[in-house]
Amino acid sequence: MDHGRKTKGILSGSGALLACVLLVAGAGAVPAQASVAAVNCGDTLTADAALTTDLLCVDSGLTIATDGVTLDLGGHVLAGNGLTVRASNVTVKNGMIMGTGAEAVTVQPATADGTAAATLSDVQVTTGATRVRNATLTVSGSNPALCLLTGLTVVASTATVEQCVVHGEVSVQDSPGITVASSTLTDGKLTTAGSGGVYNGTVFDNFPVTVAADSGEDVFQDNLFRNTDTALEVRGGKKTTFDGNVFMNNSVGLLSTGGFGLTTVKNNVFHSNRTVGLLVNQNLAGLNPDPVSGNVFYANGTSPRKLTDLGGNTVRGGLHLFTGAVTQPTLTVTGNIGLANGGFLIWARPGSVVDGGGNRGPCGPKPKSGLTCA
Repeated sequence: MDHGRKTKGILSGSGALLACVLLVAGAGAVPAQASVAAVNCGDTLTADAALTTDLLCVDSGLTIATDGVTLDLGGHVLAGNGLTVRASNVTVKNGMIMGTGAEAVTVQPATADGTAAATLSDVQVTTGATRVRNATLTVSGSNPALCLLTGLTVVASTATVEQCVVHGEVSVQDSPGITVASSTLTDGKLTTAGSGGVYNGTVFDNFPVTVAADSGEDVFQDNLFRNTDTALEVRGGKKTTFDGNVFMNNSVGLLSTGGFGLTTVKNNVFHSNRTVGLLVNQNLAGLNPDPVSGNVFYANGTSPRKLTDLGGNTVRGGLHLFTGAVTQPTLTVTGNIGLANGGFLIWARPGSVVDGGGNRGPCGPKPKSGLTCA
């Protein structure tokens, strides 16, 4: 027997076996995963973090003070004293925040000359308000069911709310860059002062809106305002535009008590508002270069509450225009259509409006309103 050849064969076979074992072991190896640090109440996060369980913070919540940090709630609940963001490019996503105090989420720079910016993505803030001051906030949902705010205060900031549900009070102060789009606002109210925003494709359900006298250029387009007393009141502002909205099942759809000379109302539908669709009720209105035009008034004023304008005239119907005791043609009405209203399509004191033509529906008061309606 050739013992050398046998030994060589055994060694050769062993080498092949060892190589095979090493190959299989290498194929099954799993790369080391980056560790995720535990998140504890009172932590100030300086790197990306994720919740692995619900977190109840009785004394101190979480603070993010480093730019670029992402906090993944992982479908869990952050409850208690909530979250404070004092940095920029911060993202919080995928979970629920339940505040036990007045504010659940605060976004504000750490210093007077600092910056802060946060995005809440698919986050439901179920109790406690969200407050942003001197900062930027973006709130959005991949669908509206995944995004919820319970109160929002915006002060000297920029904010965007998109595909979200909002309950409670929304206050916008000294903030010219506000956008609310494709959202549902229910059971609360919106007040905007010293600001200017764009509100588009949103449902305001039992959610009255007030545009304060010092507000900026607000645009309301393609929204639905329904189920409240006065759906929207304009008290003034630089310029307010209403285009393509629906005002439905309110007592008063749209009310102007000041600044209507800088308001544009066109292509809206006023439907089944119990007292009046559009009421302009102010003294010494300025000349409005933009006509009230192309609006449809249907079945307004059919069950009115007792309401009179500043001149003591009963308010009821589609469009009621009172612009002061002194007759002056300040407003132009053009191409408005009325049907089945409880009062006139357009009520205006003689000489107080300019007839732009094309209005269809009864106008008053009789015998002379200064308007010709087909």
